[in-house]
Amino acid sequence: MVVNYQGAFVRTLEKKNIKDDTLHFDFTYWGGWKDSKFYSSSDTIFITNNGVEQEFIYWTSEGDTIVLDIYKQFNPGTYDDDYKAGNKGKVNVVIPQVYELANVMVALADNAQSNWVKEDTEYHKRVLAYFAPYKSHPAIEKLKAKLSAGSYLNIRENSAAYVFDGQRIVKSGTYAGFRARDQFKKLLPLIQDFAIASNFLSFYQNEKPLYEKLESLEHERAQVKEAWDWLQNQFPGKVDSYRIIMSPLAGASHSIRLFENNNFKENIIFMSAPTLISKDSVSESIGDALALRRAFTEIDHNYVNPISDSYADAINDAMADVGKWNTKGSYNSPYETFNEYMTWAVFGLYVYDRFGEGDYQKVMRQPIDFMENNRGFVKFQSFNKHLLDLFLKYDGKKKVPELYPEMLEWVKKENYSS
Repeated sequence: MVVNYQGAFVRTLEKKNIKDDTLHFDFTYWGGWKDSKFYSSSDTIFITNNGVEQEFIYWTSEGDTIVLDIYKQFNPGTYDDDYKAGNKGKVNVVIPQVYELANVMVALADNAQSNWVKEDTEYHKRVLAYFAPYKSHPAIEKLKAKLSAGSYLNIRENSAAYVFDGQRIVKSGTYAGFRARDQFKKLLPLIQDFAIASNFLSFYQNEKPLYEKLESLEHERAQVKEAWDWLQNQFPGKVDSYRIIMSPLAGASHSIRLFENNNFKENIIFMSAPTLISKDSVSESIGDALALRRAFTEIDHNYVNPISDSYADAINDAMADVGKWNTKGSYNSPYETFNEYMTWAVFGLYVYDRFGEGDYQKVMRQPIDFMENNRGFVKFQSFNKHLLDLFLKYDGKKKVPELYPEMLEWVKKENYSS
């Protein structure tokens, strides 16, 4: 049996890999709904936006019956006229209360992975000191079990769909959730008790000067509005608002959503808080570019991915031997791997276009090293160079989407070369 997820992400389920009678699939809303399907040599089942949030499908193959538990997220955000008027054209950088509460609780869990929590800060030390008496609270014990089951991102991101109403934690009037099958909600009674027992809101209020400083620093250094304008000049996709949700505790796990409702589109980015880059060691423009990179390579997924969708078959063919491009296997398909290459290479185009060749050479050393040596995208340097060469070849007269055919020709040659 094969799962074709939203037309691009393909996963093969072999009989030997199926250990349970029920398989769970969460269809998170990323930038709209795309029909998906499960298929085998004898049957095909389509997963569509039929308004049914959770479906149980009985799949019989080779005499065995498997239950497919399908959970679908259709409408994660509701933008009323007041929200639209107050946020159109703006970049909002926020450290929300309930989101920070979730990050604090993850930091207290002794089974949190190293990339989930930023530990080398004075703030982290204050968190551990203040909340030490509550490490054995039942909420932390239940959270640890959820983390072990792989629910970290689900809990962290869905927490941003909640707000404090006095001491009570309630659902936001704007966001329904950020990942399908809300695991934060399942822990909410215990989380509520933890927040009251630890007087979390008092801690948050005392740390507010730090939060405001980090929010201001993100605006100052990353300069997302400039990148937003550049991307909208390069790509057909248009966005009305940006919301960066961050925590000084969050590690390197970043992600992005594009929500659309009531004729309003919002880019939502989950990311780590900024680190002050010394102006003694780098020029101001290089520091700005390095600060922006964290957000940019998430932001431009919402511009790159829709273009890649229209070239999905060509991408699968051109990058068929995905192991040549991705040696660590964190992205299993040609489509996913290509989009990681393209989003980071588009950042290179922006740096070159805005800061010039001199700063470009200095800025891109870090992303190239990180992509090739840390993430295993071993052909990134040559991919990045070829995209820039094409961009310069047409002297800006061709936008990035128009470079796709020639870029894919080069990828295909590289893929099939010895």
